[in-house]
Amino acid sequence: MVKAKAKAPAPPEKPRAAPKVAFPKKAQPPTDAEFAARLPAQVGKRFEVLRTFLKKQGAAEDFFYYGPRSGWAYRYLKDDQSLCSILLSAGKLVGIVALDGAAQSKVTWDGLSDVGRRARKLAHGTPALLWLDVPLDGTGAIDFKSLLKAKLARVA
Repeated sequence: MVKAKAKAPAPPEKPRAAPKVAFPKKAQPPTDAEFAARLPAQVGKRFEVLRTFLKKQGAAEDFFYYGPRSGWAYRYLKDDQSLCSILLSAGKLVGIVALDGAAQSKVTWDGLSDVGRRARKLAHGTPALLWLDVPLDGTGAIDFKSLLKAKLARVA
């Protein structure tokens, strides 16, 4: 009689560590230098291009605390209207923009890269106000700028 070999149990999966929030303490806002120091060189260049673009549009820049899960982020306002936020999430630079229906209609969605189209697919909110989280590495920075142009056309 041949005994069937018992299968060894699969090793237990290691729990994933929660992504570390870059600047979690409300009482300790980062400086521009501290924020920039966490960015890889190429991403840092894209970030500076976006900052320059926003400032040329008349946007005011400040640090804003979004809570312990998100930490501190750059926030951009124009005439007291929020344009976008840029933060470090799980070690990656992410731009967040909310588009109302009119701004959404100004976006050429088919003209966006795969990064922008994926951000639209994963967007949250309602059709009246769609929140897009766009990774700013690779082509995401160009897509984010296109989304901002649509929003700026509504704010101006």
